[in-house]
Order: sequence, then C-alpha cells, then structure tokens
Amino acid sequence: MAKPLAKHRLKVLEKRNKYLSMTNYLMLINDLHPVDVIVAKMRSGLERFLIHYIVYLGSGVFIGNMKGCVKQVSNFELMELLKKYKPINIRRFTGSHFEIQKAIIRAKQKLGYKYSFLGFNCEHFANWVQFGKESSNQVTNGFLIASGLVRLKLISSNNGKR
Repeated sequence: MAKPLAKHRLKVLEKRNKYLSMTNYLMLINDLHPVDVIVAKMRSGLERFLIHYIVYLGSGVFIGNMKGCVKQVSNFELMELLKKYKPINIRRFTGSHFEIQKAIIRAKQKLGYKYSFLGFNCEHFANWVQFGKESSNQVTNGFLIASGLVRLKLISSNNGKR
C-alpha cells in the first residue's frame, strides 16, 4: 500500500491533463525505494483497462517488460510512458536489504526476456521481481471473463433449444 505522501503525490499527478511536468515526475521518482513498482493505467483509448508495471531498481534505474522484451528504461522513455499512462499506485517492496538484493538479481536475470501478453507481460515481470513468482491477475481475470461469456453463450443457446 502506498504511503499517504505517495498517494498525495499521485493525486497531484492525476490533476495534470495528458502531460507529466518535470516537477511532478521528480516528485514521483524521489518517493521510490529499490524494488518498488510504479503501477500505471492508460490515460485514454480502448486500452484504458490495462495496467502497466515498471520496476524501480534504485539509483535512478528503471526496468520493465516493454517494447518486445525486458529492458532498462531510460528516464526519457519513462517520462514518455507516463504521458500515456497515469500512475495510480506505488506498490512498495517490503523485504529486507538481503531480499532487495535478491529481487534486483531476479530483475537483471530477465533482461532480454521476450514479452508475451499471456505468458510473460509487464505484470508477470513485476511480480517475478517482487515476489519470485510469475503471475498476472490481468491474464487470469481475462480468462475468467472469457470463460464466463462462453458459459453464458452456451446456456442461452441451450435454453433456446428447449
């Protein structure tokens, strides 16, 4: 859960239209600790329901599963990304110093690993780094919704045959 100060800073960011000012960008960055994750939502368009995850490794270094593979994200790329995506949360890493080092190693082990929406997306990567487990609620929820729609279709078509 984000600290109250982090939530305040995210609210400041939300008040901005489409573009993230340098001041707000620096406020967000200065509030991060190693292995925290920026959780962001697309600002507009059909993809607004998708969430994007970027991992902060510390010392100004960000890493994410984007543009085809896991890669280090430059400050310029992060600013451009945050123009399209609105930060909605900072998911804090709560481990010890030793666990932080292990998480950073996990992140670096995946550099160059190919992106797959269903198999290894940005959420899979962030969860791998923070928890040591590749998982994606977005994919799981998508499958549950799809299977529910299929069941409804089958039920409605079976009811029409009676």
